[in-house]
Amino acid sequence: MTLPQFIDEPVRVQTAIQPDGEMLPVAFVWRARVYTIVDHGRRWDALSEGVRWHCYLVRSAAGETFELCCADDTGRWVLRRAWLRAEPSA
Repeated sequence: MTLPQFIDEPVRVQTAIQPDGEMLPVAFVWRARVYTIVDHGRRWDALSEGVRWHCYLVRSAAGETFELCCADDTGRWVLRRAWLRAEPSA
């Protein structure tokens, strides 16, 4: 697995509400590109500078892994880290 890149950039996220009421991200837009989420991993809450964040480890259709976090107080989404596929060397 590649090392994570620390991104910390705002993203637009599309979510779906599960039957149990849980919100899950299903797609997001980062740097003008749409990423479709095909797999959800670990979920956790984190506290940073007085803000509670709901964090999700997700995998895109291209096999890349991302950590998306949503601020509990504002609903703002941030892409914290990304494990991107390495470009093949020429």
